[in-house]
Amino acid sequence: MKSSAHAITSLSMGALIWFFTKSLYAGILCFISGIFIDIDHIIEYIIHYGWKDFSFKRFFLICEQTCKLEGEERFRKIHLVFHIGELAILLWIVSIYTKNIYFFAITAGYSIHLILDCIGNPVHPYYIFITFRTIKDFNTEKLVKKAAD
Repeated sequence: MKSSAHAITSLSMGALIWFFTKSLYAGILCFISGIFIDIDHIIEYIIHYGWKDFSFKRFFLICEQTCKLEGEERFRKIHLVFHIGELAILLWIVSIYTKNIYFFAITAGYSIHLILDCIGNPVHPYYIFITFRTIKDFNTEKLVKKAAD
């Protein structure tokens, strides 16, 4: 899923939360949690390539090639330390239990990001779960669907 789609969706979701809760702070938290989860893509890049020859153009090219299982330069393993479905479940449990609007806002932003990644990327349905990625040894070939899948 492209960053712009995440930004638009997170902004819209944040606006809805602001509208319904009357809390600008909750809306901002939703927006931020829906966007900054992607920082782990930069961490992934550093794990694979370090800071050597870093450029945003190369970074986005490698991320795109990884999603399509093509090109010489792509991530061979996908860790994505912030994209964790199990964490989303835990956040929902805590959010429902505490009934805290700020916690709810963070959880909503985080969750919508994960859902969009599953819908907008050619990945297996359980890709967002760290348990599944661990079982598959974080291997990109086993996590990203081939065109024929």
